[in-house]
Amino acid sequence: MLPLNEAVDIAMAIKGYNKKKLAEKIEMSPSAFTDFLNGKTSKLDITKAQKIASVLDCTLDYLVGNDTINLDIGPCIKEERDSMNISSKELSEETKIPELIILKYEQGDEEVSEFLLGKICDYFSTTILEFMVKYDLYDEYIPEVFNGDVEAYESFKKAERADAMKEGSMKYPELKDIVEKGMYVVEGTPARRSYKFDLDFAVERIYGNPKGVWFWNENRPGDLEACLDEYILVIQQYGSKDLINELNRKLKENQDKPDEEKLDIAVRIYFKIFGGRE
Repeated sequence: MLPLNEAVDIAMAIKGYNKKKLAEKIEMSPSAFTDFLNGKTSKLDITKAQKIASVLDCTLDYLVGNDTINLDIGPCIKEERDSMNISSKELSEETKIPELIILKYEQGDEEVSEFLLGKICDYFSTTILEFMVKYDLYDEYIPEVFNGDVEAYESFKKAERADAMKEGSMKYPELKDIVEKGMYVVEGTPARRSYKFDLDFAVERIYGNPKGVWFWNENRPGDLEACLDEYILVIQQYGSKDLINELNRKLKENQDKPDEEKLDIAVRIYFKIFGGRE
């Protein structure tokens, strides 16, 4: 993981900025900015951090060292470089990434930053996805409808995330924070690293299984009613017209019954759609 000052230095070199110019862009005095980079001041607030990332065309995850790729990708960089007859020094000069970092990547001594890998792949005239596919590093299941087209599948996922953000940003503004910034922000303060795994898992579950409904928690007040509403919503989104009409009819016939019985009706129709059973 790169220290913050080193990460910023590399991003500045790639962008062609110096510290004075960057400080001006983020409306911070050069001395205060230097103190921050050297760890002499307290943590930079999220607004400033986001502004640095925006100005340098990088991500917040890169700045805080949280964009490393947990794959054995370093040796593949060397293999590609060797196949193009490019030295590590030449690659460093072209990408502005220090040669020592490139060598650490290639030797497996340091996990590869996704942001810096993107710059390396740009020089290789490829994308990260194409690079991963070429070296058999892309192991995610691709639905048959995409005919093995990784780029198309990733574009679809990106669009799906964008749609989820649009749909949820009014009621759940934290979705916008997670999608755009990679973190959950409360009153200007990002969630601690300790919670980021749980947040990532929750968001992946939202995007990865939009049809799924967790059963109600009897220890959580109001969850039975919320669970019923959620089953109804999913059935209305994915059910056929006949099944939606069946749901509406049965709920109307049982409108005076307890919510648990109504939920049982909704669950049975839900499984007609997704479970293949009555």
